[in-house]
Amino acid sequence: MKTFKILAAILIVHSTMAFAQIGKSAGGGPFFFMDAANFAAKDTTKGRIEAFVKIAYSELLFAKYQSTLYRAQYEITYTVKDKQNNLIKREVQDREIVTDKFEETTSDLRFHFSRITLLLDPGDYSLEVMITDKETQKFGQRKLDIPVKTFRDKNIGISDLIFADRIQKDSLDDIVNIVPNVFKSFDNEFKRYLVYFELYNSRFAWKYKDSSGNLPTDRDRMTLKYKILDKNQKVVLQDSSEKEVYQFQTFSSIEIDKKNLSYGKYVLDVTVSLGDQRVSSKAVFDVRLSSFTNPTLSETAFDLDNAIKQMRHVARGANLSKIIKGPQEEKEKYFNDFWKAKDPTPETERNEIMEEYYRRIDYANRYFTSGFREGWETDRGMVFVILESPDDIERHPYETNSKPYEIWYYYQANLKLVFVDFQGIGDYELYNRQDFENYVYLH
Repeated sequence: MKTFKILAAILIVHSTMAFAQIGKSAGGGPFFFMDAANFAAKDTTKGRIEAFVKIAYSELLFAKYQSTLYRAQYEITYTVKDKQNNLIKREVQDREIVTDKFEETTSDLRFHFSRITLLLDPGDYSLEVMITDKETQKFGQRKLDIPVKTFRDKNIGISDLIFADRIQKDSLDDIVNIVPNVFKSFDNEFKRYLVYFELYNSRFAWKYKDSSGNLPTDRDRMTLKYKILDKNQKVVLQDSSEKEVYQFQTFSSIEIDKKNLSYGKYVLDVTVSLGDQRVSSKAVFDVRLSSFTNPTLSETAFDLDNAIKQMRHVARGANLSKIIKGPQEEKEKYFNDFWKAKDPTPETERNEIMEEYYRRIDYANRYFTSGFREGWETDRGMVFVILESPDDIERHPYETNSKPYEIWYYYQANLKLVFVDFQGIGDYELYNRQDFENYVYLH
């Protein structure tokens, strides 16, 4: 993300902390999201991969264009390789975004969407996507493993599942377009969650054709069942329906009622059967807190109890354990009221302070987790969350006459922090804690 600048120190309960953006590594390029799904192809020897890419406007550099507009140009390179790392296919797309609103050029909530269709022989592949910003020439890369099937090995089949923000249907209730939810993440204020997939039945031709416009009387009635499992593998929602098919490929969708789903990760399992034949397809999705308007945030956004627990570094003096044990409504009110009071731009949907805090929590969990403690709970994680990255780190992992230690330098604050791995297990403890506390809470 582009650098997030705070004009002044932010008052958090009894302490004052200056926040800065967790940036990319030096020379890092655009960050983006991608997903891919496997479908049947008309060519019976191939499988069809639909790949989707979504990038925030803020990840690209916009330049003035035609005096009143702003334009960003970027290139997407799709590279497919087999298990032996042999190049199978490479395709390039040139993409362009034009807007007349300057504020959109730095928005984390405006996205540009791209897709590509790839026809591949059955097998296991990797799909690497590279986005190059044409203005800066910086690039970002992501990679997915993509198993490819033709869906011809059985009499019936079901494709991969695609979560969708919108599914468009015509007057006959046939699906004509979908807008994929590349994040596989839904705000808990959504009334319903949409899922798209295709059903296959080898008894029929690819597409039914009749010049008269009449539908065939020869049909099969396939049974659709879905269930949703929570992180404990408990079924929290299930439903079933029937679908009449009269051609090989049938577009299908389901709408999931969100009333039984709270925040967290879930597995959607869709099964289709015909007689004694049965096939299924599974996918993971998230339901996040409505307070987290930015879907790019970490898993914190999917667990209210965890999000409150992780407020320990900013909600000093609050009995967070007691709050977590309280009623759901009270927990939501506490969480929302706390962060609303710290919102530097209350007139907008986003709460930049909250987003920045949980970005740091996410970073700390990725890089400072030790043993049974998550990264944000460790001393290095705590310091990172409160002060952000040091200006310099001096590492001493293999000293002869001392325990492994690190020194973090914050030059502007004239602060030097020493972390020592007393147990030799990578759990670095803050040695001069008083210096840290004096700076943070008394400075």
